Amino acid sequence: MLMKKIVMMMTALLMLSTADANAQGFLKKLKQKAQQAVLGNQENRKDSQDEQQTDSDEPADASKLSVAQGSDIVPKRKTVTITWDGVITPSKSSSATALMNELPPLPSAEKMARSTMEERDAYTQKIAAVLARAEQLQAGANGCSDAETEALRQKWERKIQDLFGLTKEELAMLNDENVPDSKKEPLRQKILMKITGGNVDQAEMQRFEKMSEKEQEAYIRQHPEFMQKMQKMAMNASNFSKQTTQMTAALNGYEAKIGKLMQDYIKFMEREEQHSYTGISKKYEGKLQKLYDDVCAIDDASQIDALYDDADKLLYNYRLEAAKEYRASLERQISEVKKMAAKFSSLSREVVASGDLPECALVRMDLNAVIMVGNLLDKAYKELPKLKASPVCTASLYELPKGWEFCAWECGGHIGGVSDFKTPGGKWPLLAHNEDTEEYAVVENGKFRKIGEDELQTINKEADARLKKGANQENIPYGTYKSRSGKRTVEYSKSGELIVHGMTTYVPAAFTSNTDRLEWIVFDGNKIQKCTYKK
Repeated sequence: MLMKKIVMMMTALLMLSTADANAQGFLKKLKQKAQQAVLGNQENRKDSQDEQQTDSDEPADASKLSVAQGSDIVPKRKTVTITWDGVITPSKSSSATALMNELPPLPSAEKMARSTMEERDAYTQKIAAVLARAEQLQAGANGCSDAETEALRQKWERKIQDLFGLTKEELAMLNDENVPDSKKEPLRQKILMKITGGNVDQAEMQRFEKMSEKEQEAYIRQHPEFMQKMQKMAMNASNFSKQTTQMTAALNGYEAKIGKLMQDYIKFMEREEQHSYTGISKKYEGKLQKLYDDVCAIDDASQIDALYDDADKLLYNYRLEAAKEYRASLERQISEVKKMAAKFSSLSREVVASGDLPECALVRMDLNAVIMVGNLLDKAYKELPKLKASPVCTASLYELPKGWEFCAWECGGHIGGVSDFKTPGGKWPLLAHNEDTEEYAVVENGKFRKIGEDELQTINKEADARLKKGANQENIPYGTYKSRSGKRTVEYSKSGELIVHGMTTYVPAAFTSNTDRLEWIVFDGNKIQKCTYKK
């Protein structure tokens, strides 16, 4: 009889380490099986019914556990990525709700495919005015200064680490989609052992469960200490009930729910960002590349105009088709940001009421949502998926080592004319990132070197100041440039964008206009490219 109890207890405990496909979830079955083995069905029918009522909305599943980090619960201020080299008058609204309502709607797919600098600039300035006000409100929030929120964030970080028995690095691994389950499983086991206070090796239990009854009896004779552990757990029903209660609370608690919310949000946004447009691009890529190659091979203005005329018709068709999908994706992302912020506030109200989280943390999340939506709206024109075929002739000036890419925002700013771009990183350090190793580096005066966290923070602050305040932005040749025939235009906007004939955009670090061509410098993946557009 005792052996049956032990086996039943082990079956229940084993469910801690495996995903349960049944709708009730592993935790209910865990408690039910343990109660059947130790206490019997009738005494615990009421407990089971009560648990089903309290836990029916979302059963805990340790195999899918996500744990919030301190920055999830006490959010950092989101960075405004919109740029405008001119005066912006902030909105007068005083709430996140009002600011969200002030943001402009997404432009139509037709406008995203082709539009003038004037149309784009008006759209950008509306967003910038709202986000400037959101930043003002965040900076003035009582009780949520950067120093106060950082201290609170560290407090929550320690609390979460202690509750679940994981280090900061282990928490990051658990929530990282790129970390395989084989590496996450030991972390989940570590959490469950911490929550329940258990001391039975899960791998040993799994091996035992797969044995025949005779093999199990032989194993117990050879390993009496294993039998003692299992007897203790099987006989101590009240302790097991306490452990189950602890586990239920932890896996359905605030920290786990916020962790799941943020993990689901990240997964959703990553899926949208990875959406493929190859089904559309393959219809246009080859034909356009041939036309652009022909442009780069000749200098006759009339022939260049004719080739660009054919190319622009094809390019518009591609951009319109892609814009319809891209616009729908942006709409979904904007909706997801709003849902995430609303759910965060709903989950956090009780914690705010208890005094463990200041009210301004909710205000910050709401304002963060305004900034996140504004940043997404700003992508409508700037980040419509481009083809590999480019309307400019390119030459590589510098290339990073394999696996590294330039960080476009942190590298941004106007250096001057193309001739001023003599040495990469001569004006300021050019930041690069290796996604595989999670390392950062800079190119400074033409030399590549890796950097640490402190220098990374310094570079980020310098980039924000440079781009927001317009430092080094004097004498930028904004305006409209026409081809020699006057048929084509390139517009250089105060948003920092260079718009080629109302369609393809670039963000140049340097720009020069010549009689027969325009030239500029861009950071493109792991390369610094010189672009030439023939007039």
